[in-house]
Amino acid sequence: MSGSVEVRDLGKRFARYDGPRASSIREAMRRGFRAAKVSDHFWAVRDVSFQVKPGEMLGIIGHNGSGKSTMLRIVGGVMRADTGSVVTTGSISGLLELNAGMHQELSGRDNVLIGGVIAGLTRRQIAARMDEIIAFAELEDFIDSPVRTYSAGMRLRLGFSVAIHTDPGVLLIDEVLSVGDLAFQAKCLDRIRRHRDEGSAIILITHDLSQVEKLCTDALWLRKGEVVAHGPPDVLSGEYRAAMAQQTRERTYSEMPDEISTGGIVLRAHENRFGSLEKRIDAVSLRDRSEAIVDAIETGAPLSIEVCFTEGGISAPIVSVTIATAEEIKCLDVNTEADEAILNDTGKKGVVRLELDRVDLAAGRYFVSVGIFPAGWEYAYDYHWHAYPLNITGSTEDVGKLSPPRRWTTNALEE
Repeated sequence: MSGSVEVRDLGKRFARYDGPRASSIREAMRRGFRAAKVSDHFWAVRDVSFQVKPGEMLGIIGHNGSGKSTMLRIVGGVMRADTGSVVTTGSISGLLELNAGMHQELSGRDNVLIGGVIAGLTRRQIAARMDEIIAFAELEDFIDSPVRTYSAGMRLRLGFSVAIHTDPGVLLIDEVLSVGDLAFQAKCLDRIRRHRDEGSAIILITHDLSQVEKLCTDALWLRKGEVVAHGPPDVLSGEYRAAMAQQTRERTYSEMPDEISTGGIVLRAHENRFGSLEKRIDAVSLRDRSEAIVDAIETGAPLSIEVCFTEGGISAPIVSVTIATAEEIKCLDVNTEADEAILNDTGKKGVVRLELDRVDLAAGRYFVSVGIFPAGWEYAYDYHWHAYPLNITGSTEDVGKLSPPRRWTTNALEE
């Protein structure tokens, strides 16, 4: 299942229009079928070149609007390039939009069949893999129910499971590795590594720089559709973090007064609080299953993280939540953009709630960091680093940080 990708001088141009384009036939009729006028053009991708050989994984980083998803869709054949060329070998499987093509009234099993056929498998091949696909998605009890009854997480797990069981030579991944709980995310990452090690050529788009550093053999940084840098993942991730941090530091007011977080930690400008304060975090609460505000839960218990913030009267922000160790090892790093949680822009107050069905971390001391960012991630409106302590309790402290539900089976061997 080896594959490769070679991109040379790739370019994609889009038109800008003077007014909004009609979104339906009814609206077009109301306007008298007058076409919106093209005011000018812009390049979403321009002069981009790279190569991904079998067994290699390219991580692509950059702010929103930098052309990452456009380029991936061209490689996947969803869009046509205006300039340059794309040459691929091996079958292509794209984790671009996991729910795309799902039929809501059909069962999960029927959607597996349809997804597999679209990916190029025969019905016999799909039938042979059906049990494995269902088990990986952890949907044994729901697979024959209509997809419209699934939660968003269940649909994502099903889409991911179908995509990675098609033996792709080229695997395209666009911001979907935050699927499910911590244990399921770890399982997804293991499967991605296996595809890479078995010879797939993989392209990953993500805002999680730690994934780029751990998984990728190469990295590409895009800005406004053009290549800023191309090289080793650790080097590019460091440069990218430095650029983002510099933007945020420059916008952080040195005279910002100290405040006490709801986690009891002093928030101090340029130490553990950064941002322009165009929007500001007012309170963060960690809640257990009974809705009580806590700073400790048992391993495997549910946890809700509620973020209250002042809107500031500008476009709706991205809210991020990170759980990390005191040594800054990230155990969870999620945000509303990647999880497609739509925030309404009220211009007043906002509340965002992240609900984790279970936190399968080993016993120990952790910290929650919360941030609010503009749509392009160029800097932070308000970022509280390690401001909310979280103690995970349990009977034992595991060597690793992940502690999923588990059981051991032992059998005596006959001599």
